[in-house]
Amino acid sequence: MTGQFITFLSDYGVGDTSVGVCHGVIARHAPDARVVDLCHTIAPQDIAHGATKLAAAVGYLPACVHLAVIEPVTADGFSRGIALRTTDGSTFIAPDNGLTSLAWSELGGVESVHEIADPGMWLPRPSDVFRGRDVYAPVAARIATGTAPDEVGPPIDPDTLVRVVPRRCEVDLDHVHGEIVDIDHFGNLAINAARTDLEAAGLTLGDPVELRIGGRALQVRYTHTYGEVPPGRVVVCEDSLHRVMIAVNLGRAAEILRARRGEAVVIAQAQRPASIIPTPEPIW
Repeated sequence: MTGQFITFLSDYGVGDTSVGVCHGVIARHAPDARVVDLCHTIAPQDIAHGATKLAAAVGYLPACVHLAVIEPVTADGFSRGIALRTTDGSTFIAPDNGLTSLAWSELGGVESVHEIADPGMWLPRPSDVFRGRDVYAPVAARIATGTAPDEVGPPIDPDTLVRVVPRRCEVDLDHVHGEIVDIDHFGNLAINAARTDLEAAGLTLGDPVELRIGGRALQVRYTHTYGEVPPGRVVVCEDSLHRVMIAVNLGRAAEILRARRGEAVVIAQAQRPASIIPTPEPIW
């Protein structure tokens, strides 16, 4: 038993009843469980996005049941479901499509994994397109209230599990080549790079740097936080997860730079004196 907490991540959004219905199913089977809504605004059917979000959060969560559902349905149908126990005592209830693979690695790796294969633990007449409600939510509730993972179905060889392989940034002399991996509620752009990557390219805090994004190049400062530049200015700094971030003090970098997740970014040593560009004036 992993406790009475259930965390819940999905791409269901918050504009209809999908999340609430899953809460209701959990409440029917585990009325004392506390559900922590981690995120429901993952880009639709974007497994890599969900995997990145979950991995970034899981280290701050209790050892409990983690319900995660992003499940594209293809011509081959849906992914098998898994109940995966990690070495810290957490249990992931999810499709086997890589969604939880980065997160379970953060928690020390796989201790055991079983296929969710017993229809007696599901809702009657499960839908092929809402397995979060009909399969994963009731199983998560049962695990939270004491059902052992090995009761949900047969064991699976961990080596057969689907894994997401995140793309890494590349350091090329005085350049860091990365991409936008997340855009937060404030419009900040998280890059798949860390301070050590910038340092490897010869960039240190306080330096002017050249930022290339969306076919444009601009010169900004590399600072510890966005608060170190005047309001309206673009800056390269660090986010709460210690990733490199592009931000605008009191502004939305995603809108000002017209940037999207997955877009390539280059951060390099400035080749000429920096011309800090305020917004909302045009920056190209």
